[in-house]
Amino acid sequence: MLAQQLQPRGIIMKLATMTRNVALLAASVLSVTLLGSPALSQTLKEKVASEGKLTIGVYNAWPDGFVKDGEIAGTQPEILREVAKSLGLKTIEFQAMDFGALIPSLMAKRIDVIAGGMYVTPNRCKQVAFSNPVGGPRGNAILVKAGNPLSIHSYQDMAENSKIRVGNLRGAASLEYMAAAGVPKERIQLFPDHPTGLAALLAGRVDMLINASGAIVGSLRDPNVKGLERAEPFKEVVDGKEMIHYSSFAFRPEDKEFRDLIDQSLTEKNREGVVAKTIMSYGFPERDATPTGVTAKELCGSDYH
Repeated sequence: MLAQQLQPRGIIMKLATMTRNVALLAASVLSVTLLGSPALSQTLKEKVASEGKLTIGVYNAWPDGFVKDGEIAGTQPEILREVAKSLGLKTIEFQAMDFGALIPSLMAKRIDVIAGGMYVTPNRCKQVAFSNPVGGPRGNAILVKAGNPLSIHSYQDMAENSKIRVGNLRGAASLEYMAAAGVPKERIQLFPDHPTGLAALLAGRVDMLINASGAIVGSLRDPNVKGLERAEPFKEVVDGKEMIHYSSFAFRPEDKEFRDLIDQSLTEKNREGVVAKTIMSYGFPERDATPTGVTAKELCGSDYH
């Protein structure tokens, strides 16, 4: 009787042990397979050397990185192409996406580099490995209705006038500045990209749209955009300090070896005048196009990768 009661239990225990062993073996095989996969173990430096290809992310805004006739164009993709030629780069593929999706897509390895005019900020320094700045210092600007009826000239103006409905991009650095100035979140509408924000401004759903000065200038160059102007002056001051921005290429921290090679080549292209010439070809003055010598390490401090 006792033997009959123990027999099924023994079979169950034996089956459980076999199942566990099979599962462990499967996990071991899967682990070896994944670790041995060239696609997962290959560094970006090795990928470019072997495939000659980079996938870059942009947020489709003139002049930093945008899609034109199905091809990628803009200051940063064009400069990156020149800079990376000496490293074996032959092909650039691109993905245009919401600005706020750029860093998540980079970290998820859907893209290899962000080349769309991303500003170097303390928070971003913690997440990505920035190259040295591409070109000179930059600033944000705002688009308003012609005549600037609400007299918007600063973040303080946005905070103090409860009538102002602010338009901004998801993930933009200026959101931090607005928060510091006390602009209420409920008066800020966030958009996935510049064209969507521009459409909202033209339709009267917001009273202003903030973005990099290049994107603002690009909007005003469009013959289809009417009834808007750039607010002048726009004092970008936070806690008594004027904001000065530098845009850079952004890589995953584990790809800093490739980033270092990019920086070496970028220094050479700066010396040859390639970087300044490319940026000036989009209508920027020499002062905005010429590198100042400021490095990503200086900008990021202890968070530099």
